[in-house]
Amino acid sequence: MGWANSTEVEATMMRLVPSQEELPSGSHSLSFYASPPEAARNMASFVRGARSRGQKALVLTDNDRMAELYRREISKEVPELSDAVRRISGPHARPSDQGLKLVEDATEFAAAHPEGATMCGDTIPSFLDRRTLPNILVYEDWFDSLRPFYHRGLCPYDLAHLPVDQVPRTFARLAHAHTHAVLSSDPNPGVRFLQLLILPYVENPPKENLGWLAQAVEYGLVDQERDAEAVDLTPRGENFARALMAMPDLANRADVAARNHRRGLPERAEGRSPRLFKPD
Repeated sequence: MGWANSTEVEATMMRLVPSQEELPSGSHSLSFYASPPEAARNMASFVRGARSRGQKALVLTDNDRMAELYRREISKEVPELSDAVRRISGPHARPSDQGLKLVEDATEFAAAHPEGATMCGDTIPSFLDRRTLPNILVYEDWFDSLRPFYHRGLCPYDLAHLPVDQVPRTFARLAHAHTHAVLSSDPNPGVRFLQLLILPYVENPPKENLGWLAQAVEYGLVDQERDAEAVDLTPRGENFARALMAMPDLANRADVAARNHRRGLPERAEGRSPRLFKPD
């Protein structure tokens, strides 16, 4: 399959990085997003990292719209790798007599580039729901067991479609099965709130975000035992997160962020109120 050994990534806690472009060789990484435009920008950044490392790139997706968005963004950012996107039918990993197995598009591509390639199987969002989530987590553990390798592997997750009550346990499992993560830059406060729940599992949590997490605990939205790694949403926190994620302007905010990105304006909201997590 071409899963050659790598020494660039050591077995430590998952580490946050600012962009998908910076994900190193040998990594099996998470990428969170909350809208198709953000997903496309993230993918273009990931493929841009292939160019800087002299790697070939492969992006598998089962979604026609996402395939088109990926090609458009990659063509603008890395035109020489615009052919990286391939449309497949169904998930990119499937059960077999020997357990889970990647589709031939992935295994053949990896075998053809034993020196390392940039690869993403972006079919999880199409099949992710409460019923399939346990199997997806088993897949993530299995794929991580293939390391060490020289490839760059990316797993995109749509935060807008994760079952809110499953987010804390899901984040804990995902963090232990990945080496790196890139957080969503979507300005929706629900996205920002949910992403706080991954901080206990990362090596380098931003100090500001830890402050927000402490406030969420103080206001009874998140349960975190003292000196314990695990966090959980309280019933109040679940309702709070659902209300924020259901805001009708979530997609509009993401579209504005995309326009700002194209115009060179900052995507992150400035001047966030310290009362963000304080109940009325």
